[in-house]
Amino acid sequence: MSSSVSNRLLSLFLLLFLVHRVHAFGAGNIGSTAAIEGSNFRHGDIEDTLLTLLTARAMGGKKFSRLDVKRVYFGNWLRDYSQAVDVGTVKHVSAEAIRLLLWILGFMSFGYGTGEFEVTTERLGCYRPEEHIDNPKDYADNVDARQYDQRLRGPIDEQRELSVDPRTGLKQYIASEDLGITTSAGMVRRLFRRCIELGRQYTQTKDEKDFYEALRLLGTACHCLEDFSAHSNYVELALVELGETNVFPHVGRQTRIQLQGAPQPVFPIVTGTFGGVDFLHSVMGEFSDKVTQSELQELEGTIQQSRKQDTSLLKQLLNQIPSGIFGGKDHANEADQLQANAQAAELQNLQVSPKQPEAFTQQVEEVCKQIYPVLEFHDNIMQGITEAIEHIPILPQLLDKLQEQLNVFVFSLIAPFVLPIIKQVKAELTTGSSEVIQSSREKQLIVFNDDHCTDPTHSMLSKDHFSNVLNEPAGKVASEVLKWVVPQIVACWDDPSIDIRRTNSRIINGIFHHPALRSQGEDGAHEGRKAMFHVVKDWWQSTLGEPERETLRHKLSRQGVQQGRNHKEGVHDTGHGCGKPLGMPGVLTAASSGAIGG
Repeated sequence: MSSSVSNRLLSLFLLLFLVHRVHAFGAGNIGSTAAIEGSNFRHGDIEDTLLTLLTARAMGGKKFSRLDVKRVYFGNWLRDYSQAVDVGTVKHVSAEAIRLLLWILGFMSFGYGTGEFEVTTERLGCYRPEEHIDNPKDYADNVDARQYDQRLRGPIDEQRELSVDPRTGLKQYIASEDLGITTSAGMVRRLFRRCIELGRQYTQTKDEKDFYEALRLLGTACHCLEDFSAHSNYVELALVELGETNVFPHVGRQTRIQLQGAPQPVFPIVTGTFGGVDFLHSVMGEFSDKVTQSELQELEGTIQQSRKQDTSLLKQLLNQIPSGIFGGKDHANEADQLQANAQAAELQNLQVSPKQPEAFTQQVEEVCKQIYPVLEFHDNIMQGITEAIEHIPILPQLLDKLQEQLNVFVFSLIAPFVLPIIKQVKAELTTGSSEVIQSSREKQLIVFNDDHCTDPTHSMLSKDHFSNVLNEPAGKVASEVLKWVVPQIVACWDDPSIDIRRTNSRIINGIFHHPALRSQGEDGAHEGRKAMFHVVKDWWQSTLGEPERETLRHKLSRQGVQQGRNHKEGVHDTGHGCGKPLGMPGVLTAASSGAIGG
C-alpha cells in the first residue's frame, strides 16, 4: 500500500475520533446475548453452533464464517417472521406492507438488505404450521384460510392429522409421511433435498448465488428441527424417562398410549396449537397491564430517531476513503443523488388507507422501489469495506463509525416513506388484537380441564422464551441437533454419491422421535436420538444440584405449570422467538426477545 493511501486512512481514523459523537446506528450484525449467553437460547444463539463446524471442500473446507452463519440464520429468521403473514393480519393489512416492514427489520438485524439478504415475497412466504411443528387444530377457526392468501393452509382433517401415531408416539402431523397429509418431516425432507442439490451445483458452477441459497435453505430446515425441543413436550418426557414421573407432560391424564417398542404406556409427543393470542405474544409483543415495547414499535422508534441526526458526516467520511476500495465509484456523489431523489419522491408520497387494499398494496410496492436503491447503496459500501479489511489493517477500527453514519443516512432517507405505513399497520393490527386475545384466552388451560386432551396451546407448552425454566435444556438439545445434522448435509455437498433420500430419512428419524425409543432407530438414526437424550440427562443430573432439581420438580409439576411457576419471576421476554437483540449499536432500543422458536 502506498504511503499516501496510508496517510489518508490515518487522517480518516483521527477525524472519526475527533468529531463530536453522533448517537446513531453502529454495526448491524447480530448481537450476542452477553451475560446470559450459554444459559438462554434463541434461534440465533443456536445457529452460532455452526461456527464450530466445517463447510464443504468446495466452499474452502474451513469453519463456517460469521457471514455464512448470517446467511444460514437469515433462512431461520424468515421462518419466524413469516408468521406475520397469516389470517389475523392479512384480513386487515396488505401482505406486501408486512413484507416491507420485515424487510427493514431484516436490514436492522443483519446489516444487509439486498442480494441474498433481501426479504422477497417468495423467501418470506407465510405462516405454515408445519414449519414450526405447530398443531394445526382449529387453524383459522376452521375456515379455509386460502380465501385470504392462497399460500396459507386449508382446513384440517382432524382424524388423520391430529391422531397419535402408535408406531412413533408422535402426533401424525409431525412425521407420519406415509399418510398423505402435510407433515413437518415432509417439509424438512424437501428443503434438505433442494439445499443439497444447490450445494452440489455450486461445486460445479462456482456461482455464489447457489451457495447462498443453499445456506438459506439449510437455515430454513434447521429452524424446524430446532423447534422440536422448543415446541414439543420432548424435554418433559425425557425427564419422565429419567424417573421424574411427576413432571407435567402437557397432555391430559388419560392420554397414555401403548407405543410399539416401549416397555410401558407413555404420554405422546405433542406440540401446541398456535392461535391468535400466541401470535400476538410471539410477534407483536406482550399485551398486558405492563405493555412492553414490541418489535414493530421498536422499528418505528429507531427510524424516527434517525430523522433527527445530521447526515453530513457520511459524505466527509466517504470522501476520505480511497476510491480504489469501492472500485472507483464516487459514493459521496451517489449519496447526494439519492438524497435528492428521496426528497422529490417524498413530495409525491400520498397517504392511502389499508382499508383500500388494492391502492394500499400499490403504494407499498412503490415505496419498495424507492427504498431499494438506498439499501443497495448501503450494502455496496459495506461489502467494499468488508472485502478491504484483510488488506488494510486500520479499517476494522473505522468500520463501526462509518456504518453508524451510513445507517443514519439510510434511515433518514427511508423514514418519510416507511413511518406512515408503520403507523397505519399498527392501528389496524391493534384494533383486531383485543378480540383475538379474548376469544383465545379460554383455550390456554384446556389440558388441565380435559383428561383426554392432547392439544395444548403453544403459549402453555413452548420453551421459546427466556422465562421458561426449560429454555436452557431445550436450547442445548437444539444445538446438539445442529452438530449432528449439519455435517451430514455438508458431506452430501462434498460427495455426490451419498444418497439424499437415505440421509434425509436418517435425519428425520433421528430428530423426530419419542424419548422412550431413544435407543432405537435404523441406519444411524439412533445416534441422533441418543445425543439429544444425553443433553437432557447431563443437564438434569450433572449441571443441576439436588436443591435445584427439587425446586424444579415443584415448578414442573401439574400444579406448578398450571400456576405459571415454570416461568422465572421478573423475566419479561416478549416479542418473537427468532433472534438476538434487534437494532444496531449506537441506538438505545428495547432488547428484542424471543428464544428458540416461534
